[in-house]
Order: sequence, then structure tokens, then C-alpha cells
Amino acid sequence: MRYFFINLLLSIFFILPNWFLRTFWSLKRQKIRNQYLDYQAAAFLRIIDFFGYKIDTENFSNIERSRANLSRLKIRINENTANRYSVKDHSFDHADNVSIREYTPNEILSDKAMLYFHGGGYVLGSVDTHHNFVSFMAIELGIRIYSLEYRLAPENKFPDALNDAHIAFQWLKNKGYKEKQIMLCGDSAGGHLAASLTNHLDAMENELPYSQILIYPMTCPSLKFESMELFKENYLLTKAAMNWFWEQLRHDQENNQDPRFNLLKQINKTNFQTKTSVITAGFDPLCDEGKDYAKHLKSQGNEVSQVHYPDLFHGFVTFSRLRQAKSATLGIVEEIRGL
Repeated sequence: MRYFFINLLLSIFFILPNWFLRTFWSLKRQKIRNQYLDYQAAAFLRIIDFFGYKIDTENFSNIERSRANLSRLKIRINENTANRYSVKDHSFDHADNVSIREYTPNEILSDKAMLYFHGGGYVLGSVDTHHNFVSFMAIELGIRIYSLEYRLAPENKFPDALNDAHIAFQWLKNKGYKEKQIMLCGDSAGGHLAASLTNHLDAMENELPYSQILIYPMTCPSLKFESMELFKENYLLTKAAMNWFWEQLRHDQENNQDPRFNLLKQINKTNFQTKTSVITAGFDPLCDEGKDYAKHLKSQGNEVSQVHYPDLFHGFVTFSRLRQAKSATLGIVEEIRGL
């Protein structure tokens, strides 16, 4: 019953035009870097924490994870996908609770496949919390997408999730996909995991995937970025939360020098022909580190494109009922199509 009323209120909120919000809800938005946060997004951030979306890091447990994930599933913040696809779950036997969900659109337009990694700071999230976004991409791109349910921290430290990702990559190859048919994609922690896998394969001088699409990725545990200070509070993702996420993932301090953990330590071992697209949001603590990683790859001669959404916040692909977030999500699909 609680979620029924929350979703009823949100359904009303999402259809209100910006002129109406401006008239009846006066918000004082701060202009940062010569940019304002989208008005509807700003209003949304004022109310989302009241609905149980915020995670309690001080009292974290598997029960708290389940509660937070349930909120993300029950609160309708993402548009439902048209029923033009099918799904099939496959289990892996190398570790408990590791599986992969195969999305097959009714109309397949390409022989390429995508291996997708969900976000959530390596602590939260699942294939279910990102189901709508992944199924939407499968339909729009006309490709099979394989969404990995990898092991989460703090129960599973680095590099457990990376090992799961590597096994999933090999599994796709065993299904008949060549490396140059495989795209990697992930958001936030999932973006980190995608790049981490590419760096891992590069370090072993193995064949690399065709492309990697890194959506507002976490890249460096130092947190020493201007955007981390500018947007450390009040924009859904906080600096304190990011510090906590890295602490949950880190096995020991030596991880900070590992290019699979700290992406900015990456140095090409192979020709590194993986096409890379880095997506960033203007009001996101991770904005600058994403841009720095793009520059880092470019400095080594890698093919990199950058797409920036200056008036949005971290996590927008799972908030597609917001008008600007939906528009940006469509833009990401077009960026992937261009690759």
C-alpha cells in the first residue's frame, strides 16, 4: 500500500510541465560551472529521499541491501519497456548467486552482443534494478544483451566481481561470439567493471572487446576531483557514499595501484583498439574522473568519444520518467548505435 501511494504521487509529479513546477514550487537552484540542474530533476531530488531511496551506510547489512534494492524496484522511476523482447537466465557454477540474463529483441538488427554490468557502487543493484534500461537498449539497438549478476561487496572484495565479468566474457566467446562482436557497457560501478575487464584483458595481452560504453563511471578511489567537492551533497550520489563504496570494494591498499581497480593507472599493453565512449553528467560527483579517464585513454592513442549531459545528475538512465533523463537515455542509445 505504501508504494501504491508513492507511485501515485510520482505519476502526478512526472506529468507536471516545468512551467507548472516553476509557478507552484519555487526552487532556488545553484548555478554551478555556468549551468543549472534541470528544473524537474532538481524538484525530484528534493523528494526522492523521503521515499526510502537513500541507503543507510552506517547500519549496512544484507537486510539493508534488500530494502534499498526493493525500493528501487517498487518505486516507478523508470519507464516500462514495450513487450518486444524475451529473456532467459543462465547460471554460472564457479560461485554462488552469479548468473547472466539474456535479452533477445523480437527484431535482431546486428550480430554484435553487449555484456552489461549494473551500477550500485559494487554494493547495491542487480539485473532486476536495471531491467527496464537494459531491455530498452536491446529493443532499440536490435541486439542481444547479456546482463551479469555479479558478486557484491563487502562480502566479495576486489577482484571477485572482475573474475565474474571475465568468466562471463569467456562464456560469450564459448557461445560463438568473437571478441570484435562483443560490446561492454555499464553504469557507475558497472562502468568501472566494464573498463576494469578491458584493462584486465589488455594486461594479459588478450584480444579485446569491440567497444566499451562507460556511463558516468567511477574510475579512481582518490576522490580528488573538483566535481567531487562541488557535488558532494544534495545530488543523490554523495562524496561520503563514494568513499564508503570504495572501502567496501577494496581488499587492501595495494589495490589502489592496480589499473583494474584504479583505472587512471592503466597503461596500454596491446594495441588497445577497443572503441571507448564515456558518458558524463554535469551535476555528478563522478563527472571529472570520467572525463579524466577519457583523456587518459586518448593520451595513449586510443579512440575515445565523450558525451556530456550538463543539466543532469548521477544515475539518470534509471530515472527515465524524468523528461531530460529520457532524452539523454535516447542519446546514449544513439551513441552506441554510432559505434
